[in-house]
Amino acid sequence: MINKNLCQSILSLYFLSLSTIASDQFTDSFTSMIKQHQLPGAVVLIKKGNNIIHYDAYGKVNVEQAQLMKKDAIFRLYSMSKPITAVALLQLVEQRKVSLEDDIRKYLPGFEPFEFEGENHIVTIHQLLSHTAGFGYGGGIKSWVDIRYLLANPLSRSNTLTDLVDDLSGIDLKFPPGSRFEYSIASDIQGALIEAVSGMRLDDYLQQHIFTPLNMKDTGFYVPKRDQHRLVDMYELDVGSFEEASIFKRENILFSEKGKDSEYLERPELMSGGGGLVSTTIDYSNFVTMLQNKGQFNGKSILSEHLVEKMLSSKTTGLDTHFLPRIYQGVGFGYGIGIKETSGDTRHQGSFFWAGMGGTIFWFDPIADVQVVVMMQVEDGWIALEKWLIPEVYRMIKNQE
Repeated sequence: MINKNLCQSILSLYFLSLSTIASDQFTDSFTSMIKQHQLPGAVVLIKKGNNIIHYDAYGKVNVEQAQLMKKDAIFRLYSMSKPITAVALLQLVEQRKVSLEDDIRKYLPGFEPFEFEGENHIVTIHQLLSHTAGFGYGGGIKSWVDIRYLLANPLSRSNTLTDLVDDLSGIDLKFPPGSRFEYSIASDIQGALIEAVSGMRLDDYLQQHIFTPLNMKDTGFYVPKRDQHRLVDMYELDVGSFEEASIFKRENILFSEKGKDSEYLERPELMSGGGGLVSTTIDYSNFVTMLQNKGQFNGKSILSEHLVEKMLSSKTTGLDTHFLPRIYQGVGFGYGIGIKETSGDTRHQGSFFWAGMGGTIFWFDPIADVQVVVMMQVEDGWIALEKWLIPEVYRMIKNQE
């Protein structure tokens, strides 16, 4: 009779071998992709359930220098700050200090009444969280409202959040609140609202209520002196459209900024909840793990299951969703985060995800039970990185089974 324990040991070694082979194949593919396009390095963390199945650093901090990327490297998050700010505001909803249906001017009276085409409108916290409030980011000369944003420069790092509200006050809405989705400065206004309601600076609030309980030791609005050597260099993908940005091309990868020269080495006046944070891959993974575990992390409740589920459900079904259809199939937007409304592009319905302009991405697929966090620093490189990464990750998972 064959020993049962021996059989179990053989099976364990077999599955461990499959896992190692699949992980090694992924490593080879990722390394090849970086070398082929002369990309700077990256840190990749992949979890199956709550278990890390791949966590490694690839390539170099600067393609022209010898310094290798390390797993504790610090990256500029840009718009991956938005889901964190949304959770912070939802904590105040949970504490009944605000309501999702409240008029934001109740807490931010510095705003003049909101207007669209001469009519006054109320903007609610729900609309602010879902980016359906009527705000924009401005820039360009497509409309007078966009020009007003450009001239006001509300996101200047020398602004306070009170200054940001003052700069935006009196600028018309781009559409009636609730009628469409437009990616916008709404997350920065959420930061101003958090400060007004909590009586704390946004950085202090996030540190106390999110970063400390989630063990996000290297996340904040700037890099302290002791860690400044860990902030990586920045590159950019020099393209003119979303479609061009879907593929890395060596000739389009341009050096942009040394980490040692970055403005993120100094504490800003503006605590930008929409794009101001820096972090590490492991820190951000802790945040995603909390969301995938319905608000729980290491026995601590960060946010109620009810509000996590509300955050991770699409609020834009049936609405014009701005740029999203040019990049994703069957995608909507929840509170500060993208939501897969249908299956397609490999990720399953109910997956939540987002990216940062600086080249960072994450997602969690509840059907596959897979979490992915990847930090690279190529401005506008997130689209090409995600397009390449999605099939590679699911191939690795399948090969491990």
